[in-house]
Amino acid sequence: MKLLKLTSRQDAIYSFLLKHQETTGSLPTIREITEHFGFKSINNARQHLRLIEQKGYINLVPNKSRGIRVVKKRQENILEFKIPIIGSIAAGTPITAIENIENYLTLDQDIFKGDNLFALRVKGDSMVEAGIMNNDIAVIRQQSNASNGEVVAVIIDGDATLKRYIKHEKFVVLHPENKKYGDIIVTSDMNFQIVGKLAGVIRKY
Repeated sequence: MKLLKLTSRQDAIYSFLLKHQETTGSLPTIREITEHFGFKSINNARQHLRLIEQKGYINLVPNKSRGIRVVKKRQENILEFKIPIIGSIAAGTPITAIENIENYLTLDQDIFKGDNLFALRVKGDSMVEAGIMNNDIAVIRQQSNASNGEVVAVIIDGDATLKRYIKHEKFVVLHPENKKYGDIIVTSDMNFQIVGKLAGVIRKY
């Protein structure tokens, strides 16, 4: 069975595991991984390791200091990779934090290229005139900024939505692509964040 593609950060951590094992004869502790990559806490390292485990490269053994086991070697020319499908948005956490992830979606890397991708399930018909329908899966490239006219995923007061981004000199407009709905004017009292740019849409028939 083909292994799913690692992101660049996951690949760096996995390479560190292999190198540490080769040079010292054992795999590193989670704390050593945290210190090596400068993560703010060991929970950041654990989250990356869980994602690497879900892609089949390692096993994590609970409650052991060196509880990491390499089970698969990296394969080249892997054509598939997995990205998280984001469900509800946990307040104050990064968009792809474990607590936000509902499931995983397997993509073809010949169609979707690059790292930092995640997916959102489209709810509603506010973007139908842009070809984005209810129950589609929107593939998003994670980034915190956008250019005028791009379709972006944003979080407003804890809810994720897709809209066209229009920046004016003093305010931002989130424009729906459906004449039934009006623009959303982003005001200073809103908890507003751009989380990514639309990379593509997947639809099941």
